[in-house]
Amino acid sequence: MSKEQPSDKQLIGQIQKSDNHAFRLLFDRFYRLLLGLAMSLLKDLEMARDAVQEVFFQIWKTRETLEIQGTVAAYLKQAVVNRSLNQLRQKKPFSGREPDPEEGSDAPTPLQILEGDELGAVLQRALDALPERCRLVFVMKRMEGKSHQEIGELLNISPKTIENQMTKALSILKNAVQAYEEFNQR
Repeated sequence: MSKEQPSDKQLIGQIQKSDNHAFRLLFDRFYRLLLGLAMSLLKDLEMARDAVQEVFFQIWKTRETLEIQGTVAAYLKQAVVNRSLNQLRQKKPFSGREPDPEEGSDAPTPLQILEGDELGAVLQRALDALPERCRLVFVMKRMEGKSHQEIGELLNISPKTIENQMTKALSILKNAVQAYEEFNQR
């Protein structure tokens, strides 16, 4: 006889009670999917592993107060996307040596780093503020690299709806960037 597997929500309920076995089941259930998502964003295996592990670490750390609206899969995917975006913003090249002031440098200045962080935060807030379906379509298309057909099947929407949602998302994000740039030109 095979024992029925607990649902994702049941696992979260058990994790909230500090059940290590439930946490391991959740990890095993989603790790490969989340690693693939992180890899598609970060293009670096170590960074992708770090992003996914950090998401699971945060779940365990906040388990007693953890509240998940919607599906566990959607929550985990969004957490990995957010963590990956944070890593991309923080990623700084490391050469292993001190820069030579006599050499020209392509390294960003502290001001450029700050502006990049600010712009990243502006974009993240704009992305977070998108209507749910619009955000899902954008994330699936631009961050997960899904085709219109895959998105249509997953969300049960038409290709025209996907195009409309992408146009809306890009317009909102473009307006957020323009507002940021106009503000900084003052």
